[in-house]
Amino acid sequence: MEMKFDVKTGPVRLSGYALKIRRVINGVLRPHYTKGEVDSKSVNESISELNTKLYNVLVDRYKIPKDAIVNINLSFEVVDNKVKVLDISADVYDRDDILSKNVTEDLKKMV
Repeated sequence: MEMKFDVKTGPVRLSGYALKIRRVINGVLRPHYTKGEVDSKSVNESISELNTKLYNVLVDRYKIPKDAIVNINLSFEVVDNKVKVLDISADVYDRDDILSKNVTEDLKKMV
């Protein structure tokens, strides 16, 4: 049986992306777990492998700080109780301290 899904983490801190990926994938697969169509243990092992690969790119390779915001879009299918990624994209939003300080000062003046 072929099952294809599209999931989005939504904006989340880099330090929390792994948990969010796990939650959204398990969320869309929950009905298939209860029907016994998919083995949750095998799927979660493959999610752990996926999260390790994401960490290698985001943190090890690009040195993105843990307080940066990421939004990961993932298209995948379940093959032999494993998550097989078909397409993935990540939007990264880094904190801008200068802009944040200026906006905060202006907001304090207005309030």
